[in-house]
Amino acid sequence: MALKRSILLFGLAVALTSLSLALLLRLFSANRYRLIGSGQFRTFIKRFNSTTSKVAGTPLSPHGLLTHTGRRSGRVYQTPLGTVRHGDGFLVPLTYGTRADWYRNLAAAGGGTFDWKGRTYHVERPEIISGKEPLGAWPLRERIILQLAGIEDFMWLHESHAP
Repeated sequence: MALKRSILLFGLAVALTSLSLALLLRLFSANRYRLIGSGQFRTFIKRFNSTTSKVAGTPLSPHGLLTHTGRRSGRVYQTPLGTVRHGDGFLVPLTYGTRADWYRNLAAAGGGTFDWKGRTYHVERPEIISGKEPLGAWPLRERIILQLAGIEDFMWLHESHAP
């Protein structure tokens, strides 16, 4: 009897956690640009990026590290990004749309470098793609999260084979 109750409570906790995550992702999706503009959210993202940058691009990290040049300042920036291999390069979700500085910097420069799984790749010809094909490149768990968050656009970073 105690085992059944424990299993039931565990199942309930998992269901509530899943529901909470789904609701948070839907709220994010509906209010994405309002959140991006808020000072507290920007501060959180800067701290998250600072922490994640230290491990992004390493062999065990699921995140890649994009190095790009500021379109106005000329300063070099590094941004950790979730990614998967796709075709001749990498797919990166446009979580914040085309308003993200890293996206605008990369589009203006036409390329940059991308550290992923312990290797550095030169990337070029950033291309926005949408639909089932790019979404299908992601593992099921990430695909579900991307769909719940309403993320439909991805940047395809083509690997450059020029020296």
